[in-house]
Amino acid sequence: LGETEMDLCTIAAGLLHDTVEDTALSFEEIETLFGRDVCKIVEGETKLSKLPKHSRGLLAGTTPTTTPGEPSGDPSSSETNDQPETRMENLRCMFVAMADDWRVVVVRLADRLHNMRTLAAMPPVKQTKLARETLEIF
Repeated sequence: LGETEMDLCTIAAGLLHDTVEDTALSFEEIETLFGRDVCKIVEGETKLSKLPKHSRGLLAGTTPTTTPGEPSGDPSSSETNDQPETRMENLRCMFVAMADDWRVVVVRLADRLHNMRTLAAMPPVKQTKLARETLEIF
């Protein structure tokens, strides 16, 4: 983020994006310490970071309440929505739509780029999982 000359709020949010999930720090504390803009970016990135977990079910054609091969019960779904390419495109659209601030997407992409650059340090199973998610979503 620094190399791309992003604004200070985006750089701060990039450094803090995992703190709420990985530490006892709360969103309220981030807002108090770093300001509302930084907090909103961190909150948005935290929401987006959960997307790949949700996508596994979408790619398999299931939802958290269904099993593989079972219809989702969504009346808006059609046979074309069952195609992996269609589900992936819907997921990409949801990814962008969930971000109220474009800087959230930038922080998320920077985090994924960092993960891909450091892939060699991860166990092989995690390497495969991250690489697959990156190809499918990003």
